[in-house]
Amino acid sequence: MSDTQIRLRPISGSLGAIIEGVDLREPLDDQAYAEIKQALLDNLVIFFRDQDITPDQQIDFGKRFGDLHIHPFIPNLEGHPEIIRLYAETGTKEMLRLANSWHEDLSYTDDPPLAAILRGVQVPLRGGDTMWVNLYKAYDTLSDKMKAIVEDLSAWHDVTKTYRRQELQRKGGAEQYWGTFQKTPPTLHPIVKTHPETGKKLLYLSELTTTHIEGLNEHESDALLQMLFRHMDWKELHCRFYWEPNSIAMWDNRCTAHYAVRDYTEPREMHRVTVLGENFR
Repeated sequence: MSDTQIRLRPISGSLGAIIEGVDLREPLDDQAYAEIKQALLDNLVIFFRDQDITPDQQIDFGKRFGDLHIHPFIPNLEGHPEIIRLYAETGTKEMLRLANSWHEDLSYTDDPPLAAILRGVQVPLRGGDTMWVNLYKAYDTLSDKMKAIVEDLSAWHDVTKTYRRQELQRKGGAEQYWGTFQKTPPTLHPIVKTHPETGKKLLYLSELTTTHIEGLNEHESDALLQMLFRHMDWKELHCRFYWEPNSIAMWDNRCTAHYAVRDYTEPREMHRVTVLGENFR
């Protein structure tokens, strides 16, 4: 794949671009890797169409950017522990609520991953889109006074926030909750982070797992978090991707949050690899 010259086609004014002129069935040479990596840094999330790759080729593509993560909770694809298999017969499946809010992958860990690469294996004829929000712009569009308020604050991220009361009340629910808490205890992240490669400031919060702000009382914390979550939901900060079979999305997990839309009535299967990076505190 020498002399690769990728072409970029933006999909929104805030973030996201489709990459053309690359075949991911082939190993990336240094030029192709550098161009794709720069496109990711510039656009935050990049997309590829018509990439009929195997699980091993998806793993190889991911490894070009770093070591791959093995998820502690989500089942993997048989024979490929690096690949998470996300399958649902319809969008009404209860566990899909865990992706149905703005979140960064694994923000509830001390060292969230660098990037994720998601491939559409079986996609519904309509519905099942994925959305991303630009966390740089989420910070930049705050007022100067609000920036000063959140600049030195940190918030707790806790995966057990995803448990519902009825799950805790069923047999074994409390034990499962406690096991999850012990496996991945809550972690504290600054609300305003600096991207390690671009040097840009960003707003780092997750509707899914952020529970409270350190040092504020409950009413103050809840009010500020709800305002910031509403701000992240400002549509001008978003892009939306319509899936087709063999489409691939790759996003910078440090400066985007994403949201999986549950409006489909047909089976949907996605395969994801997750790329580890340097400590992002």
